[in-house]
Amino acid sequence: MTETWGNGAPGRVLVTGATGLLGGNVVRALLQRGTEVVALVRDQDRAARLLPASDGLRLAVGDVTDPRSVRAALTGVDAVVHTAAYFREYYQPGADLDLLRRTNVAAVEDLLRAATDASVPVVVQVSSTTTLGLGARDRPADEDTPPDAGAGRNAYRASKIEAEEVIARFLRGGGPRVPLVLPAWMWGPGDAGPTSAGRLFLAVARGELRAVPRAGNHVVDARDVAEACLLAALRGESGRRYAVAGRWYTMADLCAGIARAAGVAPPRQVPANAALLVAGALEAQARLRGRPPVATRAGVQVLREGNRRHVSSARAERELGVSFRPLEKTLGDEAEWYRAGGAIPPMPAS
Repeated sequence: MTETWGNGAPGRVLVTGATGLLGGNVVRALLQRGTEVVALVRDQDRAARLLPASDGLRLAVGDVTDPRSVRAALTGVDAVVHTAAYFREYYQPGADLDLLRRTNVAAVEDLLRAATDASVPVVVQVSSTTTLGLGARDRPADEDTPPDAGAGRNAYRASKIEAEEVIARFLRGGGPRVPLVLPAWMWGPGDAGPTSAGRLFLAVARGELRAVPRAGNHVVDARDVAEACLLAALRGESGRRYAVAGRWYTMADLCAGIARAAGVAPPRQVPANAALLVAGALEAQARLRGRPPVATRAGVQVLREGNRRHVSSARAERELGVSFRPLEKTLGDEAEWYRAGGAIPPMPAS
């Protein structure tokens, strides 16, 4: 994308969740535009390792669940991009549902109140395409598609739906402009967590994953979502949702792309029910080894649902100017990023 900040664009932007996959890419995109960035981070040393060294970057130690630290970070800020969320942890065994709600719902309302008090004109809220109904191939869901019955059974999705309701109520009383960006499954360089996407990438690239479910999902480059957040800050309409879903791929195509980028053999496909059994075994192995599992049953369930989820990004493309990188570019850059950090071996010689 070639969009640049113009007259009246934010001179200083607060980014929450700044060391995450999306937050880190938002920070980099802003710094490339010459914008001063205040990064709200919990671990200053980790942030210093993951974020670019720049005179335009200031680290503010705090947590979105601590309103005082958020208010302190808002001093002199012209815009907020709120990427922080309890997401990766939810799809791991032992998720803290109370912390999920405090992070994904209560913190949103606290942030909006603090931004109003600080006279911040715009807050970009990052939500999720899972707040939309499933749609179909010939009639994809869009921003006006209500969630399907039973959506609340997934606590992460329920928290994002509730946060959107909080925003809608808040905006009735005024306050900052609040456009909402709804990304699909994010991939790309900078996934230090790693998220479920990063764990899958590493498992395929290291030859640790032999089988994947016969399913598919929307895949979007986190850098494209970061650009969408910046474009929403520039001209997104308050209370308006912008789905940024990328393109739909089968798991076979996705994992074949990872394998090509890593120079390894791709995993085979298995029925989704068999993948649930495999994920259960991987969880058990991970507990014995004391490390996060490569795949979880909750993650496989999301993939099974993603096989039926089809979402249009037409509004974001038309109104914001969002565009999407090819999958090959996303996976190739992610492989290079992991290689540079020593997470995967060098590309084998041809």
